[in-house]
Amino acid sequence: MTTPSEFQQQCSEIKHVIDVKRWVIALSGGLDSMVTLELAHRYLSDLPIIALHVNHQQQSSANAWQEFCEEQCALRNIPYHSVTVSPQGNCEKQLRDARYQCFENFIMAGDCLLFGHHANDQAETMLFRLVRGAGVKGLSAMPRQRSIGKALLLRPLLSISREQLASYAKTQNLVWIDDPSNNSLDYDRNFLRHKVLAPLTEHWPKASEQMSRSALLLSQEHVLLNQYLASDLPSIIIDGGLDLTLWKKLEEIKAHALLRYWINSKIGIIVGQKALQRIIVDVIESRIDSAGFCPLGAFELRRFKSRLYIVTANLAFEPWPVFSNNQLNYQLLQGSLSLEPAESGIEIKEGMYLQHKVDGMTLVPVNRGRKKLKKLFQEQAIPPWQREYWPLIMFKSEIVAIPGICICEGWLQQEKNKSLFWPQWQAM
Repeated sequence: MTTPSEFQQQCSEIKHVIDVKRWVIALSGGLDSMVTLELAHRYLSDLPIIALHVNHQQQSSANAWQEFCEEQCALRNIPYHSVTVSPQGNCEKQLRDARYQCFENFIMAGDCLLFGHHANDQAETMLFRLVRGAGVKGLSAMPRQRSIGKALLLRPLLSISREQLASYAKTQNLVWIDDPSNNSLDYDRNFLRHKVLAPLTEHWPKASEQMSRSALLLSQEHVLLNQYLASDLPSIIIDGGLDLTLWKKLEEIKAHALLRYWINSKIGIIVGQKALQRIIVDVIESRIDSAGFCPLGAFELRRFKSRLYIVTANLAFEPWPVFSNNQLNYQLLQGSLSLEPAESGIEIKEGMYLQHKVDGMTLVPVNRGRKKLKKLFQEQAIPPWQREYWPLIMFKSEIVAIPGICICEGWLQQEKNKSLFWPQWQAM
C-alpha cells in the first residue's frame, strides 16, 4: 500500500472511533513528521489542522528547527504552536516524558494527535523491548492508536517503512531536518538502528515491515487474551478483593495472568516477572497474621485474611463535612457516605456530626451489648487500613451509628412519621 493511501485509510477509520473535531500534528521537522504534515495538508483539510512543535533545547540549532517548522506551516496555511521545555536530564525517557506532557497539556476532547512513527520505529521498539525481556504486551510495541489525555493518539504510518516515506518525500520535493543526535550511539535506539536493524534490513529488505506486522499480531493476541481474562476475573473477586483461596485453585500460568490483569485493570500498572515474584513472596505467601503488602507506585497491594486489595498509599485524610439531613450523599477522599431511605433507621437530628475512630472507643449496637469499636471492626472483617477512615455518626460523645455496620441502642427509630435513613459507607 502506498504512503498516501495508508494514511488516508487510517485517518478515515479513526473517525469511526471518535468524532474528530481537529487534527493535531506532532511536528519535529524530521522526515516522518514532515510527511505527516504534508499528507494532512493534502487529505485532511475538511477539518481544522494545527501543528505542535516541542523545543527540547537539546541542540544548538533547536531554535532554528523551531523557525523551520513555523515556516513550513505558514507555506501550507496551517496554524502553528510551539512549546519550549527544560527536561530534567537528556536521557531518552526524560525527553520523551517532557514531550508527551506537552502534548497532553495542549490537546482537547475531540482532537486526534497524529504521530509520524513508521515501521522502522516499530521494529526498533520491538527489538529494544525484546532485549529487556518483555512479554506479549511489550513486544506489541507501539499501539497504532491509544487515548492520550482527553483525546486520541494515532500513528497512521506505522506499517510504512522509512524508505517508503523518504521516497514519497522526494517525489513531493519536501524538505526536512536531520537531527545529528540520531547518529550518536550513546542512545539505545540509535545503537539498535545502526548496529542491529540496519544489517538486518540489508539482508532482509522488508525486515522492518515484517517486524511491524508481527507487533500488530501480538497486539491482537494480547487484546484477545485480555478478553478471556476479563471474563474469568469476576469469579475470583469478592467484595472488591481478589480471593486467594479461589485464586490458588487455578493453574499457575492462569493464576499469574489473572493477578497481573487485575492489577493492570485497576490501576494501570504492568507487573513484570520480578514484581510478580515479590508480590507472591511478600504478600501472598507471607504469614497469615502479618500485614503483608507491596508498593505499586501510588498504591499498595495488601492482604487481609484470604483476600488481596489494592489501596491508595498514604491516603490523605479529608475533614468530615457538616452533617445534615438535607444532604443524602457525601463524597470524600476516604470513600462515599450515603443516607438511604429505610423503613426503620436513624432520624438525623441537629447536633449530629461525623468523626473517625479514637483508640478505646466503645459502643452499644442494637441487641448486642457494649463492645469495643476495635472488636466490632474485627468481627465485621473490616481491613485495618479502612478502619482509620471509617466514619462514625456521633451525638455529643456518643456513637449513634457506624455506616454500613450498625445503629446503636436508643437511636433506631420505628413507626415515625418522618424520613428515616440507613447510613451506608463505601470505602475507597
